[in-house]
Amino acid sequence: MKKLLYLILFTFVLLPSLTKVNAWQPNNLYGIHLAVPTEADLEAAARLVNTNGGDWGYVTLVLQDNDLDYNKWQGVFNKLRQLHLIPILRLASHPEGENWAVPSSNTLPMCVDFLNGLNWVTKERYVVLFNEPNHGAEWGGAVDPEGYAKVALMYAKQLKESNPDYYLMLAGLDQSTPEAPPRYLSARSYYQRMVAEFGVENIEKYISGLSSHSYPNPGFMGSPNGSGWGTVRGYLAELEYLSELGVTKALPVFITETGWKRDGLGEDQLAANYLTAFREIWALDSQVRAVTPFLLNYQTDPFLGFSFQKPGENAFFAQYEAIAGLPKISGNPPQRETVVFKNRLPTELVEDSSFRFKLSLANEGQGIWDKADGYELKLISKSEYYYNFSPLLTIAPEGQVELDFDFHTPNTLGSSTVKIGLFKKGELRFSSPAWRIHIIPLQKLTLKYRLLGLTNSGEDFQVEIYDQFENLVFMKRHVSGQSGTINLDKVRNVALGERYRVVLLKPRHLPRQAYLRFHKEGNLVRLAPHLPIDYNNDGKLSMADFWAIFGR
Repeated sequence: MKKLLYLILFTFVLLPSLTKVNAWQPNNLYGIHLAVPTEADLEAAARLVNTNGGDWGYVTLVLQDNDLDYNKWQGVFNKLRQLHLIPILRLASHPEGENWAVPSSNTLPMCVDFLNGLNWVTKERYVVLFNEPNHGAEWGGAVDPEGYAKVALMYAKQLKESNPDYYLMLAGLDQSTPEAPPRYLSARSYYQRMVAEFGVENIEKYISGLSSHSYPNPGFMGSPNGSGWGTVRGYLAELEYLSELGVTKALPVFITETGWKRDGLGEDQLAANYLTAFREIWALDSQVRAVTPFLLNYQTDPFLGFSFQKPGENAFFAQYEAIAGLPKISGNPPQRETVVFKNRLPTELVEDSSFRFKLSLANEGQGIWDKADGYELKLISKSEYYYNFSPLLTIAPEGQVELDFDFHTPNTLGSSTVKIGLFKKGELRFSSPAWRIHIIPLQKLTLKYRLLGLTNSGEDFQVEIYDQFENLVFMKRHVSGQSGTINLDKVRNVALGERYRVVLLKPRHLPRQAYLRFHKEGNLVRLAPHLPIDYNNDGKLSMADFWAIFGR
C-alpha cells in the first residue's frame, strides 16, 4: 500500500510538427530592432508590433560574447514570453578599439552552452551569425569573406548539431558598400567568396533563412518604390544572386535592418515611406517572415536619425504611431509544451459517483498556460464522462499549480482508457499517458462501535467519510446500529486503494473516527468506545457540556 503514497513523475513532450517555408501561418511579420533590451523598450516594442489585431511580432536583439549573463537574458526571454514577442538574436563579438573583434573559436563552446541553457520563447530559435562583415570595422579591421565563412560554419555546425530547433541565418550585409578592400567589399563580391568557402551544401544543411539589411539608399533616403540592391526590395536581389551562386533552398526572409533617416526627409515623409513599404511590399510578399526596422530607441548620434523614440522624453516620432496603426494578424508560433505530472489518479472507481481529484502540474515548456490565451485541459476519451478542470491561470515555465479535477463515473460497469489533453485555442498541444479507469460496483462498509450503556443499539447514528484532501465525499443520516454493528451496502464516491477518514456521530456522544483504504471486500472499521459526555453536541468536551447538564 505504501506505493500509493510514492511520488510518480510523468514527463511528456509534445513536439509540434515541423513545416516547410511559411507553412505555419498566421505570422505577424511586424517587428523592431532594439539597441538594449530594457523592460521599457520591450513594452514599447509590444505596443508597436502587437497592436490593431497583431500578436507575436518580432524583436531583433544583439548578444555580445562578453555579455553571457544567464539571469539577465533569461529575464529578457521571460519578459518577451509575457509580451508575445519573438526574439531574433544576432550574435556579436565585442569592441576592440574602433573595430569589432573577430569572433574567437575559444568562445564558441561557451556561447553554445549559454544559448542551450536558456529557455527560449518559441520552438524555433532564431539566430543571426554576426553583422555586416563586408565592413572591415565589423571584422577586426579588414574584410575577410573566407575567414567569416569558416567561423560562421563552425558556429552553425555546433549550434544546429546541439539542437535542431536553431533557425540560423548568415550575417546581413550592407548592400550599398563600395568595392574598396581591405576596409570594404561589395555585397556581390562578398557573397561570391563567402558562399564558395562556406559551401552551398552547408547552406542547404545548416542555414534556414536570409537575414537582409534592405535599406533605402542612397543616404537612407531612397524611394519606398525602389528595386534592386540598396532598396527596400534589396532582399529580392540577394535571393536572386544566391540562386545564381547555386543555392536552391527556399530561404524565408527576415529583414533584420531597414529604415529611413529623418534628416533631409522630415518626420511625416519618413512615416509615409514606412506605410508604403509595409502595405505595398513587405506585407504582400509571402517570402518575408519578419521586418524589424532599425531602431526603436537611440538617443544620440550616430543613430538618432533612425530612432522611433524621441530623445529625452517618453514620446515617439510619427513612424511609430503610423506602424502601430497598421492592421496586423495574430501569430501562432510553435512552442514546446512539457508537462510534469507530480501525482497519480486512482484507477478503480465506484459507479455513479462524484470525485474531486487534485492534479499537481509543473510547466517545463515554453508557453504560459492561461485561459485568456486559449489554454485549457480536456479529457480525451471514447466514452462520455462528466468532468470539469479548474481554469489555467498564468502558469509560466518553471511554475507549478495544483488544480481541482471534478469527475463523475457512469452507472455502467466496465473499463475505459482516458487521457488528459492540454489544448490551446482548440488545438491539442500535449497528451498525457493513458489513465486506465475501471468502474466497479458500489462498496459495502461495516462499522464496529461500542456505546457505554445498557444498550449497544440505536437509530440515530450518522456516518461521514472524508477523502485525503478532507472533502466530505459521503454522508448518511439516521443510520441504524444493532449490537455494535452498522452495515452500509452502498457507499458512493470512493476509490479503491485510497485513504479515507470514516467518522461515526451519535447525539450527546463524542465523535469517533478511524482511517480506511477501500478494497473490493472486507471493508471494516473498528471505532473506539463512544463517550456520552458531549451534552451540547458540538463534537468536543468543554465547559459548555458541564453547563448543558444543568440546563444553563
